Amino acid sequence: MIRDFWTRRAPMLVATGVVTALIALIAVSALALILLWPAEDNVNPRPAPSYTPVTTPLGIAAVEQTSPTPSPTSTLVPQPTLPPLAWIHPTAAAQEIAAALNDGAEGDAPANVIQRETSPLTILPLRARSTIMTYSVRSGDTLRSIAEKFGIEQNTIIWSNDRFYVNAMRVGLELTILPVNGVYHQVQEPQTITEVAQSYNVDPYAIIDSEYNNLFGAVPQTMLPEGMKVIVPGGTGSTEPVYWDPGIVMKTDVVTDGSNPIGAGIRTGGETAAFAIGDPGSCGEQSVSGGSPPTGSPIWDKYTISQNYTWNHGGIDLAAPPGTRVYSAGSGTVIFNGLSTWGYGYTVVIAHGSTLTIYGHLNGAFVGCGQVVSAGQNIAVTGNSGRSSGPHLHFEIRGPGGVPVNPWDYQSF
Repeated sequence: MIRDFWTRRAPMLVATGVVTALIALIAVSALALILLWPAEDNVNPRPAPSYTPVTTPLGIAAVEQTSPTPSPTSTLVPQPTLPPLAWIHPTAAAQEIAAALNDGAEGDAPANVIQRETSPLTILPLRARSTIMTYSVRSGDTLRSIAEKFGIEQNTIIWSNDRFYVNAMRVGLELTILPVNGVYHQVQEPQTITEVAQSYNVDPYAIIDSEYNNLFGAVPQTMLPEGMKVIVPGGTGSTEPVYWDPGIVMKTDVVTDGSNPIGAGIRTGGETAAFAIGDPGSCGEQSVSGGSPPTGSPIWDKYTISQNYTWNHGGIDLAAPPGTRVYSAGSGTVIFNGLSTWGYGYTVVIAHGSTLTIYGHLNGAFVGCGQVVSAGQNIAVTGNSGRSSGPHLHFEIRGPGGVPVNPWDYQSF
């Protein structure tokens, strides 16, 4: 009977035990979870990683700044606040940006920025001159070198200054230098702008509209007062040769066929010539019959052509050390020997028949008035006398009538 009882009740008891064991296991597990649950359940959830766009300086590519991925941890460890990057700034006002771009940034630049280095030798381009200036001639200056120095043509200097002084420059001579090519005109008597323009072959409005003249509101018929000076941009002045006329007097013997005599003050005995009568070095009338063409070089030693023959420079300048020997270019008669009054300093003039040679800026001479010299004879030494900008020989050849001719037509230098 007992056996039957356990046989019937055994399955039920086993099932009850299993259920009880499961309930106990669940309860124990729940208690363990409660006891072991971390404290951050009560802390606000940690924000997900994010990034904030950063405004970068001009010319620097934007770099995405992200927070580092957090590592799994059971507890939160307080971290120190990172300092902001030195080159991150809030957006500036337009005026501040303009000032920063103009003045440049201060302090250290980011490592990935290539900075422009300011060289202490940087040369800024010169602005064009807009005013008239005065230049004092220095030692070694020539008309050509002065023109090149200021970026203007030689004619502009000639047309803006006294032609006599330009032709015989000396150290200390002050020249007017225009800012543009053209003519510097001084009104001698009241005249209209049109009349001035016609004198220099330009349109009247070239003078009126020029920024260098204070003629705002003027018209071509505007009358300019006496003494007023204006710049004529692009104007062309006189093209007459620039040379000094010393007053050369050539006299000839009476012809044998009985016709009227040639020249004035005629006397027998052949030709005579006088050069710059009244000057300290003038020899008066001298007989000049004979002579040979001036085909020889006036300097045999080393020299440099510092200024060539042009229509506005009646001779050729041969730069050489003081004391360099000077030779007669041909045979002839000395008709001038001494100081001149036209800027050539100590000068010797030799007549080769009707052709003359002039040797200027000498330091002294070895010949005398009326002396007949041979071609290649040592007559003087170079110097720096008169209106000279450096030691050199000013050599001229003048044909009949005293008109300068090109020395290159007679010889090679």
